[in-house]
Amino acid sequence: MTAARRLLLLLTGINLVNYLDRYVVAAVMEPLGRELNLTDAQRGRMTFVFIVVYMCAAPLFGYLADRFHRPRLVASGVVLWSLATLGAAFVHTYPALLVTRSLVGVGEAAYATLGPAMLADGFPESERAKKFTWFYLAIPVGSAFGYGLGGLVADAWGWRAAFLVAGLPGLFLALWMAFQKDPERGAMDTLPDADAARPYLARVKHVFLNRVWLACTASYVAYTFAMGGLSMWGPTLLQRRFSVSTAQAGIAFGGLAVVTGILGTFLGGYLTDRWQVRWPDAGALLSGATLLAAVPVVAWTLSTGHLGTAYALFFVGMFLLFVNTSPVNALTVSCLPASVRATGVGLNVLFIHLLGDAISPELVGRRADLLHQAGSAGGDALARALALVLPAILLSGLALWWARQPRRAA
Repeated sequence: MTAARRLLLLLTGINLVNYLDRYVVAAVMEPLGRELNLTDAQRGRMTFVFIVVYMCAAPLFGYLADRFHRPRLVASGVVLWSLATLGAAFVHTYPALLVTRSLVGVGEAAYATLGPAMLADGFPESERAKKFTWFYLAIPVGSAFGYGLGGLVADAWGWRAAFLVAGLPGLFLALWMAFQKDPERGAMDTLPDADAARPYLARVKHVFLNRVWLACTASYVAYTFAMGGLSMWGPTLLQRRFSVSTAQAGIAFGGLAVVTGILGTFLGGYLTDRWQVRWPDAGALLSGATLLAAVPVVAWTLSTGHLGTAYALFFVGMFLLFVNTSPVNALTVSCLPASVRATGVGLNVLFIHLLGDAISPELVGRRADLLHQAGSAGGDALARALALVLPAILLSGLALWWARQPRRAA
């Protein structure tokens, strides 16, 4: 196995464990909230605290990554988030729980910022969408493990045990990552990096002048807002509206996430690689079209009162949303020069979370609390609150219109 493929395998494994850690919280939201006596707004605030720390740490790691050994930086981050996840099993107060989630955010920022940049330096631009498909495939698979495993463990041994199970795998992956070779920056780029000799701040300025990067970042801000709300509150909606158990909701939502994620992510990467030879804008157009198609499907999902129909509509809607992942992320990385790529990814992470999933779970929770106080039933109140994601999905698809021009022309 080549060094680049080994790095891809390891980063994919870390990405999987990352999303397992992240969505085990969604799986145990109900029992955790009952024991600590939390409102819906407080439950949503756990994601806010995690994401705020995560997005603030991401540019810092981007800056460090453009100067130091990236695999060791990733390894240190994975160790930190794994220990913080384990620590959540022992908290007894809400502030202590928020501290553990904030430390998870610091650790995840290291890998999320450095991983795409290292992969871009390991594979030529013509293969990146396909390779990124494997990397981002870990999102639905890891999320499914978080939902399913978290729900099963919580039902059997309590929500604290779910955090113990989620925190251990990352420690082993961190040890492996620490001994990997750092790929040469820009080795696989087809054009020379004209900005490499410029001062760092001048290179950062060029990121904000990159039309494709701006369009992709704007699109992903809205996409992350929508996915943050849906992914955090989806299992809870099933429990409240249809009275399913914690385990059943976790397994069902996790199963939907893994199947639609695999199909959607593979299809997005495959079609982009196949079509962009003829149409350079293929990735942006494919992502935009599937996002716009998802809007009415998600709206119907939130309005139905039949469990079987809800499962079917969740399947279609999540599939359409996951098609977007590989093309947009590959385009975001490839449009940046190697000398500032990690910094550009870090800034992208900052903005998509600052205006995306840092705020959407708590906004949904606050609106659900208000609707419930106004007399709406728990499930109906949450479903109406989740309608906040619909305009975000629409904006995400429309924003990709400005990324249609070929990357080199941009």
